[in-house]
Amino acid sequence: MDVTVELREHVLTSVLDTAHSVFGQELAAEIDPITAGFDSIASLQLASVLEEELGVDCTLEDVFDASSFAGLADTLAERIDAASR
Repeated sequence: MDVTVELREHVLTSVLDTAHSVFGQELAAEIDPITAGFDSIASLQLASVLEEELGVDCTLEDVFDASSFAGLADTLAERIDAASR
């Protein structure tokens, strides 16, 4: 799928802003959520807020499986793009 740059940037901003709100500190897009210190509770909070904010499914597994916050954003952007078609 060819997700637009604008959509990817919007979703990445949402992911990083939400992660900052949940975790309480700035996080780099390239870091793995688990390496950053997200446990199951923080990961569930992140997934829940992103699902509500972006209007697309985001699961605990999505957060755990993400190689980075940017990777999570790409997954969610692809879902948003697919849902809009």
